[in-house]
Amino acid sequence: MDIRPATVEDAERINALCETLGYPATLEETEARIERVMKRESDGILVAELCNMVVGFVTYHVVDVVHDGTPWGRISAIAVDENFRDMSIGKQLLENAEAQLKRNHCLRIEVTSHISREEAHGFYLHLGYRITPLRFIKLLAQRMLVAAS
Repeated sequence: MDIRPATVEDAERINALCETLGYPATLEETEARIERVMKRESDGILVAELCNMVVGFVTYHVVDVVHDGTPWGRISAIAVDENFRDMSIGKQLLENAEAQLKRNHCLRIEVTSHISREEAHGFYLHLGYRITPLRFIKLLAQRMLVAAS
């Protein structure tokens, strides 16, 4: 297996993986999003490729904050094809994203997971993340989200 930076050519598989998370989009929307993230020097998308097929991805971001002397890392998405979830691909993707964030001087990493994704919660806890129970969200515009169960 190879973990490498994503390219726009990976958009079709990334798009399919996002849909399994409940975030459907057109291929063109996903291509534009990949380009937007990859333009930022400190942010990125890594893909796991197995036999020339993308089987997972992780998106990471460096967030500069005024209240801390170092930036914070953020994992905004991680998905692995359900047919390959018993191969530690998610763990390897997350470790590679953590290494990238560490290179960008992040001393803490934040990841969020929908309350219904209990399997993902166990995954993060097993890898040393801890639960911080409060997060407040205000939608500034309405849009249709399809939650995967």
